[in-house]
Amino acid sequence: MHSPMEGVVTPMPYVESSSSEASESDDGVHTASTNVEAPVQETSTISPTGPIDAIDPIEEQTIIHARAYQVEMFEKSLKQNIIVAMDTGSGKTQVAVLRIQAELEKCTDKIIWFLAPTVALCEQQFRVIKSQIGAAPIKLLSGADNVHTWSDTRIWDDYLKDVRVMVSTYQVLLDAVTHAFVQISRLCLIVFDEAHNCTGNHPGSKIMERYRVQKNNGMPCPAILGLTASPIMKSDINGIEKIEQTLDAVCKAPTVHREEFLSIVKRPTLSPVWIPNLGDRPPVSSIASLGKAFRNLNISQDPYILRLQGERTERNLYKLRKALEKRDTPVIKQMQSFYRKSVELHRQLGPWASEYFIYRAVTEFLSSAELDRTWFETWGTAEKQYLSNALQQVEIKHPRPFKGTTTLDVSDKFITLVQELQSTPDNTRCIIFALETATVAVLAQMLSAETSLSSRFRVGSMIGTSNFAARKRDLGELNRAKDYGDLEDFRTGKLNLLVATSIAEEGIDVPACNLVICFNTPPNVKSFIQRRGRARMENSKIILLVEESSEQYDTWLALEKMMKECYEDDTRVAQEMAELEGLDVNPHIAPLRISSTGAQLDFDQAKSHLEHFCRKLTSKQYIDHSPYYIPEQIDGFPDGIPRIKAVVHLPPSLPQEIRQVKSRMHWYSEKNAFKDAAFQAFKAIYEAGLVNDNLMPLTDDTLEDFDAHRSTMEVNTLWKPWSRIARLWGESNERVQRELCLKDGDRMIARFEASLPCHFPKLPPFPIYWDLDNMWTVETSERSNCIMAGALKEDQSAALIDLAYGHRWEVQDLPHILHLQSTEDIAFRQHVGKRAAEKDALDPEFVVRNARGKPHLFTEWLPSKPSPELVQTFEKDVINEPEGIPWLAVRAWPKRQNLLHPVIDSLKSSKRYHRALPLSHCTLDTIDRSKAYFSSVIPSIIHMLEIFLTAEELRRTVLAEVNFQDVSLVLTAISSRAALEATDYERFEFLGDSVLKVLATMSVMVKHPNYPEGYLTERKNRIVANSRLCRASVDKGLDRFILTKSFTGAKWRPLYINNFLSGEETPSETRELSTKTLADVVESLIGAAFIEGGISKAATCLRLLLPDVEWHDFSAARPILYSRREVVTQLRPDHEPLEQLIGYTFQNKAFLTESLTHISWGVSSSTDVCMERLEFLGDSILDSIVVSAFWPHQPELTNSQMHLLRTATVNADLLGFLIMEWCTTQEFTEISPFDLSTTVSYKKVPYWKYMIHKSSHVASLQRDVEERHAVEREAILDAIAQGTRYPWVELAHLDIPKFFSDMFESLIGAVWVDSGSMETCREIVERIGILPYLRRMLSDGIDVRHPKNQLGELAGRMNKMDMRVKYETEVRVEAGVKELFCRVLVGDEIITEVGEGVNPVEVMTKAADAAYALLLTRTNGLDNEMIG
Repeated sequence: MHSPMEGVVTPMPYVESSSSEASESDDGVHTASTNVEAPVQETSTISPTGPIDAIDPIEEQTIIHARAYQVEMFEKSLKQNIIVAMDTGSGKTQVAVLRIQAELEKCTDKIIWFLAPTVALCEQQFRVIKSQIGAAPIKLLSGADNVHTWSDTRIWDDYLKDVRVMVSTYQVLLDAVTHAFVQISRLCLIVFDEAHNCTGNHPGSKIMERYRVQKNNGMPCPAILGLTASPIMKSDINGIEKIEQTLDAVCKAPTVHREEFLSIVKRPTLSPVWIPNLGDRPPVSSIASLGKAFRNLNISQDPYILRLQGERTERNLYKLRKALEKRDTPVIKQMQSFYRKSVELHRQLGPWASEYFIYRAVTEFLSSAELDRTWFETWGTAEKQYLSNALQQVEIKHPRPFKGTTTLDVSDKFITLVQELQSTPDNTRCIIFALETATVAVLAQMLSAETSLSSRFRVGSMIGTSNFAARKRDLGELNRAKDYGDLEDFRTGKLNLLVATSIAEEGIDVPACNLVICFNTPPNVKSFIQRRGRARMENSKIILLVEESSEQYDTWLALEKMMKECYEDDTRVAQEMAELEGLDVNPHIAPLRISSTGAQLDFDQAKSHLEHFCRKLTSKQYIDHSPYYIPEQIDGFPDGIPRIKAVVHLPPSLPQEIRQVKSRMHWYSEKNAFKDAAFQAFKAIYEAGLVNDNLMPLTDDTLEDFDAHRSTMEVNTLWKPWSRIARLWGESNERVQRELCLKDGDRMIARFEASLPCHFPKLPPFPIYWDLDNMWTVETSERSNCIMAGALKEDQSAALIDLAYGHRWEVQDLPHILHLQSTEDIAFRQHVGKRAAEKDALDPEFVVRNARGKPHLFTEWLPSKPSPELVQTFEKDVINEPEGIPWLAVRAWPKRQNLLHPVIDSLKSSKRYHRALPLSHCTLDTIDRSKAYFSSVIPSIIHMLEIFLTAEELRRTVLAEVNFQDVSLVLTAISSRAALEATDYERFEFLGDSVLKVLATMSVMVKHPNYPEGYLTERKNRIVANSRLCRASVDKGLDRFILTKSFTGAKWRPLYINNFLSGEETPSETRELSTKTLADVVESLIGAAFIEGGISKAATCLRLLLPDVEWHDFSAARPILYSRREVVTQLRPDHEPLEQLIGYTFQNKAFLTESLTHISWGVSSSTDVCMERLEFLGDSILDSIVVSAFWPHQPELTNSQMHLLRTATVNADLLGFLIMEWCTTQEFTEISPFDLSTTVSYKKVPYWKYMIHKSSHVASLQRDVEERHAVEREAILDAIAQGTRYPWVELAHLDIPKFFSDMFESLIGAVWVDSGSMETCREIVERIGILPYLRRMLSDGIDVRHPKNQLGELAGRMNKMDMRVKYETEVRVEAGVKELFCRVLVGDEIITEVGEGVNPVEVMTKAADAAYALLLTRTNGLDNEMIG
């Protein structure tokens, strides 16, 4: 089935932060300029990706010198794995650069991998490293490179070829190692930036697990270098030991050059400031009103609860019970969080802040919900309405301007903050860290409005929440448009005060400042150290606004001192590591390891990989494909604590035996029970063959050596037969002759015997375009004659060629590759201009030649020179000849050597004579001009013979197994349109595409009985992909036979036998061919095979050209597919009328039931039956039936016309409409209330109502489209019955969901599997109305172009510079009603605007149609010639 606009996105389970953490790029860096900034692209995204090789300011201006303590740390790293623990600003990155430089010298065949936690930090560190490693190849790899689609080893090998240094996030390397695309042994050094993060399940920890497997097995392992400013995350000194164990490294700090190190590290002065009376401001009414609205929420009316109650599946009942027990729904969570934030803002910042926050949050949400703005677009309509109703109960008032506030309106904490800022020096650059995003947003607003600070501070904010478009927005998350713009302005100095969350603690390249204020308590010691590291300018200060006791900070300082003493003690690790070695009390679940690839999946990774696998199963909508988990509590354990087991439920498109998988062990927590179940499920999926040995969803790896993105490729030059024929002239004793006749209608112009020392193909008659008025024909005799070499008469080829072309270039009297002989004696150069031109000797049957030997045709004797007004052209050398002598009126001999193509029409001259020559300049040939006519045709004959011999060679060698009988089919199949031969492959390619699609579909279904639709579609797409076909074309050597250049004859020269025998062996020549052409020839050969021998021969051709696919033709595929379903002989009673409607009685009723079953039916049942696989099959069968219906049409349809017809005939909108019109008749009885008599009536039940599903969403969509159908159907039926244009606009307005058309395609698939008959399927396609409408399209010349195509073509024909068509859609609210509009522009001119759209595709279609009609009236029907 075809749709004018469609697309599928299938992301990998790869998550990469772009904005949470990064690190300093200027640690210990000496720069030639004091303000070096990376180039900034002015877009809304923080990390625009551009060419990596672009000139970078850092690369040009940064000059880095290593200090003594950095060299000390570098030398320590050479002796053992270490974690460099140095303060922010002390130059840890430079230590890594030194080590990388050393490794580049020492290790030449492995890769250095630099890891950082975020994309922003990766980009930053990439630039620093690149600037210092010279020409060593370095690459940056992130999610922006679509690394999630790199699903085979070949891609990784190609990308990493010759790379010495790689920079990426942790997750990128973990995924690559997990799937064995990158082996740990391939690395010589791994640098862990921000190494303190490598704890627990962090990707860095997982990478080190693979490292330890290598190490324990005695395999080569890379060196490890960690970089951190805070090797402990929480207030626990044992954190150092944990990180050391994880990274197999020891924390080190400078000792020998410690004095220098301490002189560089400018630690700020710590100043705790006590905040009294926090939260003593009077409450505000809006908070009380908000609390009341929250408490009054009726959970029974919550959309989440109603949805779960409406779809009572096992999964939903479990969720419902949990939600009611815990009073836990998305909306309740939002209200609870909103209330908590409001209370906290009141406590932290005062009454004005809470009122401002509540007012903005409520008004923004209500406005967004009303206007359908994008900020809350991921919320469901019911959720938004339910929450809107609750928020409308909140009493809010517009807060008065902040300038009018008093000390009672703000908190003491805010007042203290302002006082601290007022007391700072003029050059202050300050970062204020706050805990909550709401606090940051409101605090930044208050500081900006504070008059006492406005003259000194330019305030910005940075929150850094996810930029992911589909993330559900929180109530109270104030709309921000310039988050990272403020960071950039702070970097450049436009702002000097930044209010930020913890995002600015580490990672992001926040410039050094001289004041850091902690508005809230840092959550841990790591956070405290990182914040302190931001204040690294001279005489910096860090202020802690203390709400409780300052002893906490004294504790942190003592802990940090103890921590540094620990990792500065070189003997500590050696004393204690042995005692801790081997202790592991965690339950051990062995990872899933694949020995063939080295891929490995562990317990903690299973859930994300399972999620990704399920997303790849199908492209269908209206069902949640994600796995879901049901826990089971088990009591009776000795310690009295219950344990948990879990069952994971997988999508219904999977085989029944793996639909539900249980956890193997008992667990204390649901989380681990779910992980266990996911792990067991993934193992079962692998064992079922549904993931490959890289533990990735199955992809076809047959294209691993081909670049699918190439548009052209270098291939073999065109094969030509002449060298082999030249050798056979000397080696063979037999000669094959055919008679060549040049004819003008039935009149014979010339006849010659042509001979070759090999097979001489029968050429079909071909036209010769002599001039505008004369078209002749060359014919070859039906039968060939075989004679011995000695019986062959003398070759007249050279003499003949000299007749026509001797005046242009020298012709040698040598044997020619094509031996020509007539019944007359034609001697070399004995007839050209050998008779004087005298009046009595002039004869129109003889050629007249001028003084240079150029041939002309005599037309009239002229007694004197004619007037120039009578002659079209005088040749230069006769223009000054005297007038009183006789002249001849002549016609010039055609200059063209290519007589196979029509003469381009030109204006005929009105003058009487074409040419005129003085008699004294003229001579006559002594042989009649018919021989010269034939001579002129020799290049064209040679070309036709060449291309037929090329096709014969292809048939005889590469295609021998296919056994083509008609070589002209092969010739057509290898002739591109550019070759301008009598036929080209475009029609064959179209037919072959359809045949390939249906055979590929059947073959993958036969081979993979357990594959879900998504897998089948992907496998089929890879088989029929142009890149796959292109590679097959090259592998089989088809590239040597493809005709792409037009024969012009301009460079044609005689083919002397000696020229092919005397030359030395030359290297094989190559040529550039389009990859599409290479692929098209494969499809055209399939089409040619189908034309000659049907589907069986097409399958034979496919087995030859694509041997790595196990091909099945119809007769082989159908019994296998039929046998896989248990026979059911009885339909459900309500489905019995369907067989009468369809016109077919099923042998196995299970196929009809399967074709009706939507995938949602299996979500809560154990069935694995749904329509997806049959729809996948039926789509290709329907396509084949439709193509077969219009293929034989006369006159022949062009490739473009066939594409348009196929799209118009099998598109989802038309199929959906016809399935809505296709109805059974159902008896309906009523009892009269008066006499109790029975009244029988009949009502129509449309086919779509028989669909079996369990989805409220599907049901809602069915109701909506049924209402639109009732309104629109008559207009569409009228267009189908008698309209002159295809009803694209009307069908689009119905907005029919795709599952309607899926029902029909799955029915076609079911009928074919049950009957094995394409004719039976064709009858059903006829019965529903598709084929009758197709016949009317052809007979009545209906314009089937889509309006957007019509408009684009018409605009392209208008004689203006910029006629590009643009579509602009927008949602407007008029009188409280939302309406979708589309504006159409051609160039810069607005052509039209339409509204009342039901979706963007529909409104654009309608707008294009209106714009086309308007432009057509302007151009007076310019487009009429394009129709048809």
